[in-house]
Amino acid sequence: MVMQFSMPDQQRLPGLQVARAIAALSVAYFHSYIALRAFPDAAQIPIPPLKQWGYLGVDLFFAISGYVICLVAAKPSFAPLPFAIKRVFRLYPIYWVAMACIAGLIAIGKYREEPIGHFLYSMTLLPQQGAPAYDLSWTLEREMVFYAIAALVVPVAGIRGLALVMASLATAGWYFRNPWSYHLISTTQADFLAGILVFLLGGRARFLGAIIPLVSGVALLVFTHASQNVLYIPLSMGIILLGMVHLQLPWNRWPLRWMVAMGDASYSIYLLHYIVFIGSVYLCAAVAPPSWMCEPWRFATLAACAIISILTWRIIERPMIGVGNTLAAAAARWQSAGSLISPREQSVAARLPPGE
Repeated sequence: MVMQFSMPDQQRLPGLQVARAIAALSVAYFHSYIALRAFPDAAQIPIPPLKQWGYLGVDLFFAISGYVICLVAAKPSFAPLPFAIKRVFRLYPIYWVAMACIAGLIAIGKYREEPIGHFLYSMTLLPQQGAPAYDLSWTLEREMVFYAIAALVVPVAGIRGLALVMASLATAGWYFRNPWSYHLISTTQADFLAGILVFLLGGRARFLGAIIPLVSGVALLVFTHASQNVLYIPLSMGIILLGMVHLQLPWNRWPLRWMVAMGDASYSIYLLHYIVFIGSVYLCAAVAPPSWMCEPWRFATLAACAIISILTWRIIERPMIGVGNTLAAAAARWQSAGSLISPREQSVAARLPPGE
């Protein structure tokens, strides 16, 4: 797929963007069997690691979120209101587009029926005990809870205090076996904690480079995944993230530039891939391709998802992020009465990927 995607010249932390791309595409591949329902099972030749472990992209997403939110919260001017405004405009617009697509699929009988009250509640991304109307959005509920914790804890106790709170919640989740607590007491918090710890390590781990953490993290994941120990996955994701943050490659060259672009569109990829796959099933049934087309169909559907996601990033996500930034800046001015940005804040802000 030879396409040019304009990337900002001031792209920072491209390794982090590539980590996002890997996470999103791993989850998409893990679910890609949905697009192949019109083919016989024997025609599928999946990539074994992605078929078995692709869902772990969600854990990597959570670790990335922990790291990025620390970059944001480390600003001296960090305040809950501007932070909340930016998060709302980052998460909800494209999510509501996805939910509109789900509503359309329900209307034509291609998705399970949902009570209208449950559907509308799911659009809020507030915690719920059962499955949300759109299956994938359970992860966004966890994200929203983490954002709320960060907004409450960081102004009082800083990033280290946030790490302590997340460690306590993860430990309690392990001890009490993840009781229903509006997603507060949960071992999932360990994934966010992994990203927070990577941030706290900062430049102190730079001497390790990128290759040592990447190889170590993948090796730890491979050799400990079968143990079912809840500690190993967050630890592995944290080590992998540490390597990706420090990874230095010629990011402006093909195909690395394409992977960075996929990182920009990773949220759209995550939200829309399920919908694209459902549509692909019915297109496949209408076209009736031969069995040997099974794997080409899988990758063609993944490519279509990537292209659609790039478009939604550029048409919906990026403009709405701009609106959120404008409103957040206005809220910050209202709160601080025009306080100047310190040199330290400028240094921290310069490390942020676009749109954060």
